[in-house]
Amino acid sequence: MNRKLRDRLRIGLLLGVFAAVSGVWLVQAQQTTFTGTSFRIEAEGIRVSSRGFEAGARTHWHTHSEQLLFVKEGRLRYQVEGQPVAEVGPNETAHLPRGVRHWHGAVPDEPLTHVSVTFPNEAGEHLTIQWLEPVTDDVYESGAGQ
Repeated sequence: MNRKLRDRLRIGLLLGVFAAVSGVWLVQAQQTTFTGTSFRIEAEGIRVSSRGFEAGARTHWHTHSEQLLFVKEGRLRYQVEGQPVAEVGPNETAHLPRGVRHWHGAVPDEPLTHVSVTFPNEAGEHLTIQWLEPVTDDVYESGAGQ
């Protein structure tokens, strides 16, 4: 797949995920009747999951394929190695580059639900997650109040 087509697919996917996460409906030419909240993503190699964190819960440092995190509920606290700790809220995103050490989780005082979208490399492959050391309380708390 050439780069231009892949970029167009990513933009379409991102708009679709954003619409689904924020509760906006996108109507396609072929309509289906259903009730409730629903979204579907069809893109070769793209992985989508939703994960919940209790207040204060966080991952260890780790690396993997390129990832976008969409906050559905709560606030996301995260850090890419070499950058300050950051936070984003509902309907906002965090970009985590391919192969770069990072961690993410909920802020101390509220739970978090995020939708994760990971992208394969040009060969269609995903990096295996490499789990590293725990995030210390000092590192996690350095983002307090942002």
